[in-house]
Parts: sequence; C-alpha cells; structure tokens
Amino acid sequence: MQPKTLCFFNTNGPWGGGEHWHCQNALLARDRGYRVCVVAKQGGELARRLADEPGIRLFTPDLGGMSFLNPLTMAGLVHFFRREAVDAVLLCLPRDVKAGGVAAKLAGVPDIIYRRGIAVPVRDRFLNRLLFGRVLTKLIVNSEETRRCVLAENPHLIAPERIHLIYNGFDTAEFDARPSMPLVPRRPGELVIGTAGRLTEQKGQHLLLEAAALLKDTAPPFRLLIAGTGELEAELRAQTTRLGLEDRVEFLGFVQDMKAFHQSIDIFALPSLWEGFGFVLAEAMTMRLPVAAFAVSSIPEVVEHGVTGLLCAPETHALAHNLRELLNDATLRARMGAAGRARVLERFDLVHAFDGVEACLRASSVRKS
Repeated sequence: MQPKTLCFFNTNGPWGGGEHWHCQNALLARDRGYRVCVVAKQGGELARRLADEPGIRLFTPDLGGMSFLNPLTMAGLVHFFRREAVDAVLLCLPRDVKAGGVAAKLAGVPDIIYRRGIAVPVRDRFLNRLLFGRVLTKLIVNSEETRRCVLAENPHLIAPERIHLIYNGFDTAEFDARPSMPLVPRRPGELVIGTAGRLTEQKGQHLLLEAAALLKDTAPPFRLLIAGTGELEAELRAQTTRLGLEDRVEFLGFVQDMKAFHQSIDIFALPSLWEGFGFVLAEAMTMRLPVAAFAVSSIPEVVEHGVTGLLCAPETHALAHNLRELLNDATLRARMGAAGRARVLERFDLVHAFDGVEACLRASSVRKS
C-alpha cells in the first residue's frame, strides 16, 4: 500500500550529499502529492533551505549522538510521529537511526528506512544488529559499493530483499535551465582544473596538490580551483605554499553556485579516497567535463574509465599522469565530456531515481523471520 505521509529525517548541520538527497526527495515527494514533513537540525543548511517551502512541515529538535538515551527527547519524537501520522520515515545519519528510528518504532510507524550514503562498513556490534534487525524495515544504498560496505563485517546484518539500490538522482533539466556565469574569470592560455568537496582527509585534496606540483613544469599552463571548507583548510594552504603552488592554486571557500564553478573549469578532479556516490561527479559530467579520479569505492560506478574520464589507483603520480593526458588533449576532453553527460541522462536522471524511491516505499516492509 502506498504511504501517504513521508518524513525525511536528517539532523546534520552542514550541507553535503545526504542533505541534498533529503532536500531534493522531500520536494519531489511533495510535488507528487505526498504529505511531507522534515526533521532537520535547527540552524542547519537543510532547515534553512526548506524553511519557506510550501507544503513542507519542518521540525527542528535538538538532537545529538546520545539523544536516544534521553526519555524526554524520545517522548517528543514519538509524539511528533504520532501527531503527523507518519507512514514512512527516511533516516540519514547513524544517530538518526538510533533516535529517530527507535522513536518511529515506538510510535508505530510502519516503514522505517535508513538511506545509507557513505561507503563505510557498519560495525558488527550488538546495537547495530538490533537496529538493523528489529527497527529498520528497509535500507536504501546509493551504490553497489555502499551495499558491500554495509555488509562487510556482517553479511547477515540485513536480508538482501530489504536492501534497495537507488543511485542519486540529478535534475539535469533544472540544472540546465539555471542562469549562471563563470565564477572565476579565465586567464588567457590557461587551462583550469577544479575540485569541490569538504576539506577533509577523505576528499584527498592533499594528493591533488602533490599531483599539481608534479605537473607544474611538465604540462600546459594550468590553474587549480579548490571549492569547499573544512578542518584541513589551514593545512592545505600551508602545503600549497610549501610546494610552491601559490600562483597555481586558488581556494574558493564554500561555493553556493556549483554550475558557475563548473563553468570556470576544463577538467574536474575528484581525489576522494572513498565516496558513497559522489554527487559532484554528476554535476561535472552534466556540464560535459571530463573527470580525473581514483578508482575507489563507488566512483567506477559513476565514471566509466576511458569513456567519461580517467581513473587510477589512489596514488599521486598516476593522478598527475591522467591529468597531464587530459590537459594535453582537447579532443579527448571534449569526447569524454559529451559521454559523461549522456551517462548522467541515462543512469542518474532525477525522475528515474525518485521512481526507485517510490518502488522502495511500495515494497513490503514485513521482515522474514
């Protein structure tokens, strides 16, 4: 039976792929006639973006990692689920599963779904076995690699029929129609490499800087634009100076208009050491940009090596080699860029992705003993 009231539950503060997914799908669900409520962090980016959206009921409780042990907090969540008559809740973070998932179970919500967007193993602990076995009804994964990682430490954590693979959807029509101008002016005779993501160890910007250092005397003139903020910003800036790249590298901070960013570059580089999906890859490929990235986690599911980009082992010299090849060959860049856009339209279109969400919602939520 098709649920009528959906609750998208994501209490992360910063903006990232998970928040984008919950925001996007909440709006799609509303537009397809569902009654939609959203649980988000007060003052967080998801709450800010949905605050004035018609047809979205926003709830911003103060939740933390141990909120599931607070009786008053849990009672408030149970009351919320019952008051809103929620038929299905879609959870984002591990702490959301513990607080929101358990509260939804206590409130009698029929369908309790965890959308896992990061390809990191779920630890084989008693609490996780309890949550996956007795609280969650379904699991959405955004790649085969995420599915593999979820089950890496316990292949029996959740039954295969309760796992639904739904690639992240990208709204190419909206992205194409969005008015935009290049974010950074181009310099004559210079090619531009760009990367975007939180400045963290996972995203591997330090490896991209090392690759840029290898390229500065052996490749056509280029500049590297780094979009994003994070705890490693000071360290990465210091590395830039140490490598003598001050005239080649520009830190842009948080970029709101990613279309403008992609309009400013010729090659998109993603040196991530792991990704759940890599939403920014779909953006870049939609803009007909060739990709240079590491062949790790889910990235080969998005970028087809030799067709839409060049993939390699997570190693500086190999990344520099692939970037040099793209910098030196305008025909290769154009061919891979065109193939990348076609791949997004075929595999990651937003409408197809939400069809998958609806199919998950329609699937039986009864666990087999």
